Amino acid sequence: MKRSLIRWSAACVMLAAMAGCGGGGGGGTAAPALPANQVIATASAIASNDTAINTSASFTVLQNAGVPVVTVNSPPVVNFTVFSDGAVKTGLTIADMSFAIAKLVPGINGEPDQWVNYIYRKETATAGVGPGGTPVLATAMQATTDAKQASQLAYNPDGYYTYTFKTDVKDPAQTNGVVFEPSRTHRVAIQLSYKNAAGETVRVNPYIDFTIDANGKSVLVTDPAKTRKMTDVSSCNSCHEKLALHGGGRVDTQYCVMCHNPGTTDANSGNVLTLSTMVHKIHAGKLLHSKIAEGGEDYTIWGYRDTKHSYAEVGFPQDLRNCTVCHSAANPQTPQGDNWKTEASKGACLTCHASGLGSTWEVSHKPIAVSFLNNTNAQAKDLKDGFCAGCHAPGTNISPERVHWNQNEENATKYKMNIENVSYDAATRAVTVKYFLSDPTSNNAAYNLVSADCTGAGATLACSSNTKFGNLRFYLAYQNMVGQNTGVTEFTAFNNGGSSASAFAYKGANDGSNHYTVTITVPADSATSFAAGTARVVGIGQIKEPKLEVKSAVDPRPVAVPAELVNVVVQHTFRDVALSGTLQPRREIVSNEKCNVCHGALGTTSGANTLANAFHGGARNTVEACVVCHDPNRVSSTVMTNGLALNESYQFKRMIHGIHGNSRRTYPFTWGNRAQGAFSKEGVLTADGSFLADQKVTIGGVSTTVVTAGTVIPAGNTFQTIADIVTAAASSVGYTGAAIAPAENYAAEVAYPGVGLNCNACHVNNSYKVDRGTVGAVVSKPAGVTDPMKWLVISPKVATCTACHDSAKAMEHVTLNIGDPGAVFGTRTQADLNGLPTETCNDCHAPGARQAVDLVHGQK
Repeated sequence: MKRSLIRWSAACVMLAAMAGCGGGGGGGTAAPALPANQVIATASAIASNDTAINTSASFTVLQNAGVPVVTVNSPPVVNFTVFSDGAVKTGLTIADMSFAIAKLVPGINGEPDQWVNYIYRKETATAGVGPGGTPVLATAMQATTDAKQASQLAYNPDGYYTYTFKTDVKDPAQTNGVVFEPSRTHRVAIQLSYKNAAGETVRVNPYIDFTIDANGKSVLVTDPAKTRKMTDVSSCNSCHEKLALHGGGRVDTQYCVMCHNPGTTDANSGNVLTLSTMVHKIHAGKLLHSKIAEGGEDYTIWGYRDTKHSYAEVGFPQDLRNCTVCHSAANPQTPQGDNWKTEASKGACLTCHASGLGSTWEVSHKPIAVSFLNNTNAQAKDLKDGFCAGCHAPGTNISPERVHWNQNEENATKYKMNIENVSYDAATRAVTVKYFLSDPTSNNAAYNLVSADCTGAGATLACSSNTKFGNLRFYLAYQNMVGQNTGVTEFTAFNNGGSSASAFAYKGANDGSNHYTVTITVPADSATSFAAGTARVVGIGQIKEPKLEVKSAVDPRPVAVPAELVNVVVQHTFRDVALSGTLQPRREIVSNEKCNVCHGALGTTSGANTLANAFHGGARNTVEACVVCHDPNRVSSTVMTNGLALNESYQFKRMIHGIHGNSRRTYPFTWGNRAQGAFSKEGVLTADGSFLADQKVTIGGVSTTVVTAGTVIPAGNTFQTIADIVTAAASSVGYTGAAIAPAENYAAEVAYPGVGLNCNACHVNNSYKVDRGTVGAVVSKPAGVTDPMKWLVISPKVATCTACHDSAKAMEHVTLNIGDPGAVFGTRTQADLNGLPTETCNDCHAPGARQAVDLVHGQK
């Protein structure tokens, strides 16, 4: 039947087209409009109309068929359809959907436009719930969805549903005083859930913007200037994979703004939950908390059933000045995406900038408030949005676009390292690298790496770390453990005597055109190390530029006063070379591009947006550089938090999974933990623990033990109190230095933002499906043992899986229950692994197996 309708519709369209052409100049007669059921049936067969990928079709198809999507003749009536798998989705019930309706109110006096909901509920604060145990407000109004009953939903045989609102938006008594204004842009949005033909649950938020004509019928808004779309959910999903809140049903920011507008307040905290305010403060939570003493805050709201949510440890994983990550008019879905450049407002700006008493903002803006408001008692907070937009206007030296300029990333476009050739001379053990640093913004002109701030010449040439190019360096990564399986290239040299295999870029010989040649010497073989297989030359380091003035309306920007140096990212590269045998490059596992979707420029900043918290000062910004140092032999003095007397492995794969996978872990992944014992994710000892090693501090230039290994630490102590114990012990014997820092608890600080386990968000070529590693991750170096083959390790596949799956049950599974003699966790040496069978994980978890990694992780 549907095919017949499609063929009939196609024929009608063709006839209509023919009639529209006319004939012989006589002028044709317009074809009659197709019946709505035919239009809907035809549209349902078009894959691009599927509601799972194109929610607007749920409304536009009907409107184009002559069915008004909204009628407001008290109360509102909404018509919509749902397309799934080439047909109209029937059988949906009121339980599958919720409805919201709001109007767009233009801002006045510099205030931003705002969506204003017509439907509200009152929240009554709970006694004892709020800051310090006291709610800020007794009650607060909150925008919400329409109260619904089964009788409000009906299905029309033509292929669409009709929903009648319970709320009469024309009655201010039912809308919390919000007046219905038909000529304003309105939006109806649906929280919709259904199953497709594959049995998968689809959660979408169809919405439509419209005005109401004199007959009470909708007229779709097609002028982008007459709506408000500041951000598109695709921007959110670049990190979050699929934004899914409030039980997973709110998946589109255009739906979120329906309730998260100035009409919604959290009674317990007193915080207004406007989307821009809330989202900015959540992502700036760590930065704001770090400035509590300077007018910052611990941004906290109380949610469903008085659940407390503190965002003090939430950090945007890249520089907060990168506003275009979320807001850009270049995206056709966000026509107002550049409003942050032109319409400064307190509601948005003071979400990242600390503004409490004593803050830089409050101190600098109070005199402005006194002057503009002509009131000596005026406070900075009294300034209205109109004042913000007036001073921070486009073209001024303090416009948002100018002051949010991020030199360390923006100027990265000017620096690209190019490795032209790498060769190896086995006789001299010399790796020769030919390279140049170019400026892609100037026809790839090559830089002279010996800048004016270097000293000496020839053998005495020295470019310090504070010179422009003095940090640029090449490292040689190679495999060098005697007895290492070389079937798969696995770099192991850096932590086994190979860290000296490097050269500063400025040390190279200039051929006169700023193209250079430098030699890296491969360390001599020894009883425990040798050089073989495929090696890799990797560029690291950053450019040191004079800090440029941020508050400047001219280009090029002048140098800031007082003088200061800024790290600027370099576009680094690498090149492989065979030390023996044929070239066998290390497999590509993850990509820098995927890391930088969330991180912007990997390693250059942190959640608190301070250089002190950037990885290695921002000098390592490629995964190829990370794996050089963070090889399988990279063991830390940090103690595991699961109670075992083992140090934590900082092999790259284990460290990255441990940091990002804390939501899956039972015990926190840390940096700097010194106590052996089982810890909760909050960093609390769940049973008595002890210090694994002597705790030492430097007193009078001498390393002094202040707490001996084995000293008991009672249950209930935290990472902070454990650090305090060491500080107190050190102070009692004359230590006057800084307090001992507590362990960095990544479980408290890092939450992977994706809602699922999409391994390919980081991995390339489905590399996550099979771990091809051949070298175990070192977790203990027995005293006096220098041979890496005699260090205790976690076998390769176990090292990967237990980085996230670290519970006692998971440990038993990988090492005991399945009886796998090749799977070990700190009980065997590297040499032992070579004599053991290969781990049998692939028997169950390889692609195609009954418990393949992609299946158990829910991948498609």
